[in-house]
Parts: sequence; C-alpha cells; structure tokens
Amino acid sequence: TWQIDALAHPWKVRCPHCREFFPKNDFAAYHRSGLDEQGVFEPGRADRALLFNEEHPEEGDPLRGFGVDDGEGFVEGEKRWRFIGAYLVYGQWKQLVLGGINKLSAAYVLTGEGGYAHKVGVLLDRVADLYGSFDFEKEGLAYERSHSTGYVSTWHDACEETRELAEAYDRVFEGLREDGELVAFLGKKAAEHGLENRKEMFADVQRNIEGGILREALEHADKIHSNYPRQENALLVMETVLSWPDNRERVHALLDEIIGAATAVDGVTGEKGLAGYGTIGPQSVAQILGLFGRLEEGFLGEVYGRHPKLRDLFRFHVDTRCLGRFYPHVGDSGGFTRPYDRYAGVPFAAGAGLAASMFSFMWRMYELTGEAAFVQVLYEGNGGSTEGLPHDLFCGDPEAFQAEVAAIIEKEGEKSNVGSVNKEEWHIGILRSGAGEHKRALWLHYDAGGRHCHRDGMNLGLFARGMELLPEFGYPPVQFGGWNSERANWYKMTAGHNTVVVDGVDQRDGAGKTTLWGDGEWFKVIRVAAEELYGIERYERTAMLVDISEEESYVMDLFRVVGGTDHARFLHSGFGEIAVEGVVLREAEEYGYGTQMRNFRGEDLVAPGWSADWKIEDRYGVRPGEEVHLRYTDLTKETGAFVAEAWVSLGYDEENAEAWIPRLMMRRQGEDPLASTFVGVLEPYEGKSSINNISRLSLETEDGGVLGSAHVALEVVLEDGRRDLIVVLDMEHAPKVAIQPEWGLQLEGELCWVRVDAKGEIERVALGKGTRMGIGRVEIEREEGMEFGEFRVEEGEIGEIE
Repeated sequence: TWQIDALAHPWKVRCPHCREFFPKNDFAAYHRSGLDEQGVFEPGRADRALLFNEEHPEEGDPLRGFGVDDGEGFVEGEKRWRFIGAYLVYGQWKQLVLGGINKLSAAYVLTGEGGYAHKVGVLLDRVADLYGSFDFEKEGLAYERSHSTGYVSTWHDACEETRELAEAYDRVFEGLREDGELVAFLGKKAAEHGLENRKEMFADVQRNIEGGILREALEHADKIHSNYPRQENALLVMETVLSWPDNRERVHALLDEIIGAATAVDGVTGEKGLAGYGTIGPQSVAQILGLFGRLEEGFLGEVYGRHPKLRDLFRFHVDTRCLGRFYPHVGDSGGFTRPYDRYAGVPFAAGAGLAASMFSFMWRMYELTGEAAFVQVLYEGNGGSTEGLPHDLFCGDPEAFQAEVAAIIEKEGEKSNVGSVNKEEWHIGILRSGAGEHKRALWLHYDAGGRHCHRDGMNLGLFARGMELLPEFGYPPVQFGGWNSERANWYKMTAGHNTVVVDGVDQRDGAGKTTLWGDGEWFKVIRVAAEELYGIERYERTAMLVDISEEESYVMDLFRVVGGTDHARFLHSGFGEIAVEGVVLREAEEYGYGTQMRNFRGEDLVAPGWSADWKIEDRYGVRPGEEVHLRYTDLTKETGAFVAEAWVSLGYDEENAEAWIPRLMMRRQGEDPLASTFVGVLEPYEGKSSINNISRLSLETEDGGVLGSAHVALEVVLEDGRRDLIVVLDMEHAPKVAIQPEWGLQLEGELCWVRVDAKGEIERVALGKGTRMGIGRVEIEREEGMEFGEFRVEEGEIGEIE
C-alpha cells in the first residue's frame, strides 16, 4: 500500500517497495500557480514550466520528466500512476481537512476551549463553500473506472465523511454561535475572494455550513449511497442535527424504517457476505442507537419496545459463529481458510472516544433482553478481561460496570453455548456437536441471489479439529483485474463451491426450503429442496452430522438431482495434499465453462467405494497438535471421478499472491432428464481414522422388489466394532415399507439411523419423518406428522432423548 503522511510530507506519496517519494515535481508550487480569485485550482492557469523532476532539472536530462504529475498522473507507456489524485483524497482531504475537523471538534468537546471550535468553524465553512461542486462520478476513478458517485471520495466513503462533518458541526455549534472573531474572519475572506455569501453575521455562516454540507447531501442523497443502512444513518444524523428536538417524531419514524429493514430477515438485512457486508446492518444499527441513546433518557428502551427483533439482530452473529473462531464465509466475505477471531455483530474498540461505546451498548442490550451472550461477547471483545470497561467517556461508574460484567461471566461462563440453528429466512442451517476444542459444525447455505451474493446455493461447509475443512473461497479477488475479471467471477460461480452444477451454468436467483430438520444428541440432519435454483425437477441435499464420540463425528452427504444432461459435483478442502484410492488418475478433459481449474486426472466410470484423503496444511497456524486429515469416501453409482487443481487467492497481504489447491469432481452425464444421487461420507481425523469400512447396502420392498439408486442405505463400521446403518429414502418414489435385508430393518418413514455396539446390540436410533421402524425386538412407533426423534435403547428399553 502506498504511504501518505500529509503533515510530514505534503503533496507526496511514498512507494512501499523502493521507498521513493512521488511525484518528483514541486506540485505545491504548480498548484499555487493555478489558483483563481476564489482559491480554486484551474489547470489552465497553472504554470506548466514547473512540471519537471526536481532531482533532474536540466533540459535534456532523460529523467527530467520521470515521476512528474500535473494532477492527471504520471504516464509511462500504457501505465498511469495517479500520485496527486490519490494524495488529494487520502492525504489532503482525509488526513488534513476531514481529520482536522474530527480531531479538533473532539478536542472542543473534551476541553471546552473555544479555539478548537473556531478552527473547526473555519474548516467547515470552507468545505461548505465547495462541497457541492465535487462530483466523484465525473472527477474520480474506482477500479480505474468512472462509474462511482460521491463527493471528494467515492460513494461509501463520502457517506461516512458527510455524516462525520454533520456530527462535528453538532459538537461545536454552541461554540461557533458565540464566536464573533469567526464571523469577522470569514466575512473578511468572503470579501477578499468575492464569495456570494458575504458572511456578515453568524446566521450567514450557519446557512453556509448547513446548506453547503447537510442540506446539500440531503438533496443529493445519491452521492452518499452506501451499503444498507449507512446512507440512511447519515441522512438521519443530518436531519437530527438540523432540527432536533422539533423533529422528534420524524427521527423516531426514520429509525423505525431503518430498524425494520435491518431486522427483516432472521433479524438481519439478508445481505450476504456473512462476516463482511452482512455485518454492516447490525454494526450500523448499534452505532446509531448508541449515539442517539445520548439524546434523552430511556431512548434505547423506547426503541427496543417497538422493535424486539433487535435481540435477533445481535444474536445472529452469535448463532452463526462456529468453533469460536470462524464464520461461514457465505457471499463476499473473508479469506480462504482464514479464521475470524471475533464477534462480528458490533465493532468493539478499546480506548474511550466520542463515538458510542459498543461495550456500553451491548450491556444495555443485555439489560433489555436478558441475553447473557451479549455480555460474553463484550467481555471477549475486551480481551477476556474487565479491565478498562466500558471504554466510555459517558459512563458514570466504570468500576460498577466492571463488577456487573464480572458477575455475569462468573455465572454464565466466558463463552456462549450455541446449539444447532436453522436460519430459514437467511437460508443457512448449522448442525453443531462437541464442546471446547472438540467442537464441530456442519453448515448448508441454500439460496442464491441478493446483495453481495455468490451463486452458491446448497453449498456445504465443515469446521472440525479447530480448522475450516470445507471452506468457502471468500471475498472475490478484485485485485486481479476488478469485479468482473475471470478470477473474481470464479469465486462467485456455482462451480467454485462445494455443490452440484447442472449443465455447466450458474444457479439462478432463488431459495431452498427446509424439508427435514433434526437436532438429536448424536445424530443431526438437515434436508433442503431448492429446485428453483436451476428450474429442474429435483435439486435436494441431505446433510447429516453423526457423532462417533464426544470428540469425533463423520458427515454423510446425499445430493439428489433430476433434470438437465450434465451433473458435476465439486468438493474441495483447504491447502494441503490429496491421496486418492480406487481411481486410476489418467489425464482427462478439463471442465471448462470459465472455471479456474487445471490438471484434471481420473476416470469416466468408477466403482462405488473409492476415496480421497486430504492432508491439511495449517497455513495460518490456527491449531497446534497432530496433523489433520479429511477423508472422503464416495458411494455414488455410475459416476466419473476426477482430481484437479483449483485456483485461490491468498488475500491482500501480498500482491498477486495465489495458490492451487486439490479438488474433486464427480460427474455424471446423460439424456435429459438425467437423474443423479451423489452419496459420500466425510471424516475429519488425526493420526488414524476411526472408520474401518463404509459400504452401500441394498433396499427392498416388502415383496422383495429392489429399490433404485435414489434410495440409499449405508453401513459404517467403526474402529471399535460399533456399526451404523443410515437409510435415506427418496420419498417421491418410496414404498410404504422399506426393507434392509442384512440388518433386518423395516422402515416406514423417510430417514433412519441405527447404531449397534460391538456385540450387535442397538444403542441409538434416529427417525426422521417416520411412523415406524423395527429391527428384531426393537420397534419404535410415532404419530403421523412428527418430524424427528432420537432414541436411546438400554436393555430393551426405549427412551426418546429430549
């Protein structure tokens, strides 16, 4: 990143590699030579004789023009370096002007010294003279394109900057109103430069600042368009600064609109980018409520009374956090296999300032809701300590605050105990098991479309052994050519995810519907149907998390697809090596369709039971201990199996840093409507696998007819001699009773799991959307309409586990 220090090195930027300062010409002198009567730079007036490299000033020196910038950049060949353009935004504006306004206004609030307010008034008034004349869409570039609205900065920065200007004005207003010297100074300057507003009294200055900044932005809100609800927050602040308390009713109405939309989808906005753009909603609401809570006593309680879904807003990123260090990176969010070691719902920051303390805010939310999780996240956000809490200049008794937090932590513990959750409006289900360092989480995201989405419906993710083992690629690598580059599009494509691609095309907008949900003690399941993602007859995934012990689980994954002529199921883990058994790795045709994959090897037809084992590289040091493996066993009938390499970005730490990771493709092709049932088992392990064998068994009708491949029965033999039977029937074509001959199972239902001990005695049973199952003397009957149950069997006695 280029370095800018506008105070120490005005009009210069510094190369991060060679450490040289640019531009090489004296731009300050060139700029002064081009100022008109009102102090505005006009290139046509500037003295171009000043455009030379100060280190090589002689005529004829080949370096005389090197590094010289006239405001439009230094051009060499096809490349252009916009030294001054970048400096004007990130140095002159953000550091000197806006930074000065923010710091000086804060100093006034803290000290009451009128000199600080006076300087803010001078700066704000001059900004107001010119602010409306800036148009980033015409004057600026983002991603080297002139398509972004804004003022001095592009839209999202302009939004925050305009709000900050309004807040700074509000801080110093009382000081400005009584500052006669300010009016005299500004009036003199207005006369010298022939300004239309002569600024002869404070009302003129007030009209200039409020009209030139606040009302200007209110009338041209498109220039501060931003991610929801940042623009709405900024507009609310400006209206409040202009008219509070006379507009109290309108302020509450605007807040109601903001909160209503911000909590509309499972308590949040519904925007994708779960740990990225999806955090803007809760963080923005927290900040605006924290700020507005200072307006009057009881403000936050009054708002919460109208909007109890505020609890869900701040629970969302508690509920979706996995293993205490990860979020599912659905949409534009995060980096490949990188941990996310903090609660994402609010931006905790140590050190008291004028901004609302998020520690105080979350404590207030705890008081309103009784959610101990809000205290736990604020405690964690302070480094697992009460020291310094709540980092709030407006807290009357910090020691009492710290004692109250400590009491809750003593009672509830430092961490929240979150179970399985299914956010059916946001369309993500998370199955959880284990505790402490042995936590596991299997997640399924089941929609495509919306802001900052990827075409990633029915994408499966897994966290286990302290690592992300079925990772999302993360935030698109726009540094490789922008948002629509091949690399960035790869991250958004359906084929870039752990899901099934139909006919080589991306999914359309749409969402799945949960058709089975079971959260047992040892067995957990989610099934989702999402046919509208491809407009085909069947697009359904069933994911099961099955405990082997308190420390271990395996995953059974079943994906049914009917429609189209080409079904390609993709599966990748993180960095590491892969070893394959049961597939002859012959050079194969690439998948194509604009995907970023290479070196395909495999067979067009393999027998069920082949396997792949990833040896995971802990690139980011998230987990000390033994080497982690992820073993995949495929039980799909009549499929091709291939190993390939997939391209990933290593993030923004290094320029153009990239890698290739191992990836699997299971592919079936045939006439439309092609019917496929992809079946596989995933097991994370250290050292040695806890599964001895996995096999696919037959299923029959009562009269001995064999059920087709869409009906699945698996036997999983564990290392200690225990065995599991998992039966998942295709209910669109299922008999009233299904028989598994080897186990003697009779099933009237859609799903069944049975575990027997090493002696063959039944220990556990799970039944999904079923009315009856029987094996030998063990028989379970349930009423029609009951979705799921898990049962413990001890000495012939059957008890349902609540």
